[in-house]
Amino acid sequence: MSNDYSGAAAGLGIGVLIVGFLAYIAILALAIWIGYLIMRTAVRNGILRADEERARRGLAGGGMAPPPTGPGYSSGA
Repeated sequence: MSNDYSGAAAGLGIGVLIVGFLAYIAILALAIWIGYLIMRTAVRNGILRADEERARRGLAGGGMAPPPTGPGYSSGA
């Protein structure tokens, strides 16, 4: 048996490494993209739920709610 790799199989090792590296990069990119889509959907759903909650409470727009007033609430001074 000859260990001479000067023929057609000479670039096989490098070729397998390149294909493996490309497959690794492709799987990594796919995982990052899917994670991005999941996070984007979660943030969008969270914003929609917050908007619905604000609308249910009767708060318009955004920002902070006015401080509560009436009996039992101190003025802070």
